[in-house]
Amino acid sequence: MALKLLKPILIGSSLAKNRIVMAPMETRLSTISGDITQAMIDYYVQRAKGGAGVIIVENTFIDNLASRASLSSSGLYSDHLIAGKNLLAEAIKENGALAIIQLSHGGRQAREGATVYDAVAPSAVMCSVTKRMPHVLTIGEIVKIEDAFAEAAYRAKQAGFDGAEVHGAHGYLICSFLSPLTNLRSDKYGGSLKNRGRFAANILQKIRSKVGADFIIGYRISASEYIEGGLEPQEACDFVVSIQQSINYIHVSAGIYESPSFWAIASTYVPVGQMIPLAHQMKKAVNIPVIAVGSLNPKLAEQVLQEGKADMIAFGRALIADPFMPKKLKEGRQEDIRPCIRGNEGCISRFYSGCTIRCEVNPACGQEAHYRIDKNKSPRRVLVAGGGISGMEAARVAALMGHQVTLIEKEKMLGGHMLESTKQDFKANEADFFKWLVTQVEKSGVKILLNTPVTPALIDRENPDFLILAVGSQYIRPAIPGAESAILAGDVLENMFLAGKTVIVVGGGLVGAETALTLAESGRSVTLLEMTDQIAQKHESGARESLVQLLKRQKVRILTGHTAQEIGAGHVIAKDSDGVDRTIDADTVVLATGLISRAHKELTGIIAKTVCIGDCKEARKIYQCIHEAWSAVINNLSDEYIV
Repeated sequence: MALKLLKPILIGSSLAKNRIVMAPMETRLSTISGDITQAMIDYYVQRAKGGAGVIIVENTFIDNLASRASLSSSGLYSDHLIAGKNLLAEAIKENGALAIIQLSHGGRQAREGATVYDAVAPSAVMCSVTKRMPHVLTIGEIVKIEDAFAEAAYRAKQAGFDGAEVHGAHGYLICSFLSPLTNLRSDKYGGSLKNRGRFAANILQKIRSKVGADFIIGYRISASEYIEGGLEPQEACDFVVSIQQSINYIHVSAGIYESPSFWAIASTYVPVGQMIPLAHQMKKAVNIPVIAVGSLNPKLAEQVLQEGKADMIAFGRALIADPFMPKKLKEGRQEDIRPCIRGNEGCISRFYSGCTIRCEVNPACGQEAHYRIDKNKSPRRVLVAGGGISGMEAARVAALMGHQVTLIEKEKMLGGHMLESTKQDFKANEADFFKWLVTQVEKSGVKILLNTPVTPALIDRENPDFLILAVGSQYIRPAIPGAESAILAGDVLENMFLAGKTVIVVGGGLVGAETALTLAESGRSVTLLEMTDQIAQKHESGARESLVQLLKRQKVRILTGHTAQEIGAGHVIAKDSDGVDRTIDADTVVLATGLISRAHKELTGIIAKTVCIGDCKEARKIYQCIHEAWSAVINNLSDEYIV
């Protein structure tokens, strides 16, 4: 049966070749003025070439006053920006996708430093995330912003876009007018749902009068704000019914900045497809196409369409991870689709600092021109020592470039620490990526030698032109009295039967927190000890919030500010933040006190061109492992680097 995802759909008077929509996501690839860059064009062109039917270009601010939401936003507030946006629109359309641009005003959530102006809002309700008390808009100022949206939409049409999406979601200005939580006005823009929706309705009417009937107008809405006093699904549906004559589709999302992070950008600790019920409720209420969004994978997306819960599917991080997902679906190559692991490293984590977009599993994201995998004219013999995630990815990329690659691994299976760390249900996304990576390595023609320790003699015998050391890391057994009697986290993750009914996990970094969660989900009573004041400190903040909530739900006892002093038979003595020694009892003590790179000095210097990557350089995350693999191969083995 043909996938409904791949069937065309009419949006207004424009035909999209399939129902796959690229969701709008800020790339931070714009210039300081909000203009395009070549890197931005390259990024969107790759997704259009990959086969998406519709590309929605990111959050774009509409005036040169307070509308800019973040440090590197896209802008369309001036006619001077039309030329650049035209280059972008043409590039998208030339590669087969409809080009739509999202228009937005940051409102009360505009980040300090984004503009020199105060944040603005319908009412003086401070955002607890940005911590800025907004200026309350006058009616005259409101009308000027309505007009600015219409002018920006007209510029989008002049620039060659097929349509514009009005951003009425996620707590930005339009959303804050519709929400009873943030709109406390008593004039014609506040009070009843009709009055709270007047701002959005006026914007849509003014845009339509400017752009005509054939230009696509979409609207993105937070159909639930998931916060007490916020917009609820029924009111959201009622509002969209009232504006549906002015728009060509409704894009159903959820949440505002202050909502729990489980909704808009859900991490691996949150089940996929949580917002599907919102799209379904909207679908039953309106007679225009409905776009569903929210951590959807192709299989679940197809199910949503088949069950009539939505008409189109917006993929965000999935298309960051693999721009060619639609093309691979069309070709029946589902196993070749690189899955998003929803760790939020690169795509989300770099947003807070204003750095450009990256992806933990796709290093080419945001740097498409440099990280191209082309066949080499001068193939080399490449030896990769270590079959963990770094080694596998380096071997895969080198093989795709045409090099003769041998991958050696001392264990009987490829995977390294991925073998023990992807068994949990909350690691399903990483497990999918691990499976994909092993499959791709096997399909790439890499020569794989298992049960083969890397030695100087082996390197001498293989005599490669280039040696990549990816021998990984090992768990640390710290110099704590009695530590030799404890179990290492990797061992207990590999064999849960090693743990008793009550467990103390020493070390509250990411490994310790996830180990504690794994043990708790298996029915153990778990105490997590961390010497600092916060667990999983280096985790992306939204993912960390989800992890902490899961630990609390599983009733894990979290003791921060506790430093282990001694480990005994069935107990740990820990010094608390007041300097008092406490004895904590348990059947089993598990050590999650970090990882250290495996020794590899004897392997360096044998081959002139040798590079160390991943955990054997320094124990870190998947992001660094994958990015260093690409850097090692692209920056050493591309034709331009081979002399």
